[in-house]
Amino acid sequence: MAYPRDLWRVLTLDGSVYADLHARNRALAVCVAHVALLGLIYGAASAHLGRQVLAAGGDPAAAFNPLFIVLMGVSLGFLMHAGAALFVWVFCRGLGGCAGFMPPYLNLGIAAAAAWPLAPVLAALQAGGASPWLAAGGWLLAGYAALAAFVAVRAAAQLTPLRMALAAVATLIYIACFLYLWV
Repeated sequence: MAYPRDLWRVLTLDGSVYADLHARNRALAVCVAHVALLGLIYGAASAHLGRQVLAAGGDPAAAFNPLFIVLMGVSLGFLMHAGAALFVWVFCRGLGGCAGFMPPYLNLGIAAAAAWPLAPVLAALQAGGASPWLAAGGWLLAGYAALAAFVAVRAAAQLTPLRMALAAVATLIYIACFLYLWV
């Protein structure tokens, strides 16, 4: 089986795995599977922790459907993936990266496997987990996921390290400003 080896290469930040997956016509299937699993992990953790948050609130009449929460997690995973891929593609394209949207989109989805451990930590933080260890772990896992995304997008955009770093910084600034205005 090539998939476990490919997953290991993604998780060890081997940028050549993306070209191999595209050459074998497996990029779309792996992208969808990784983003869907990321959403399932986040949704399941949110459903589990959401039940505890509602129980602590003392509202027995609160309607709670864990399946709905899990499915919303999957939807949220695909929505966030598409939005992030669009922002990354715009800034990479502006700096001379690949013209097509699909290579960065697929590579970013494949790299979503690096965010699997981050999903339950994020759900716990959103449910009110205030432990400094949880927050520190979240930051470390987010940094690892961002590094995996950087390697994946760089493999697709074919930018120099300096241009890719500029695109990454511009993307992070734009997303941070967007989230600040949204929240």
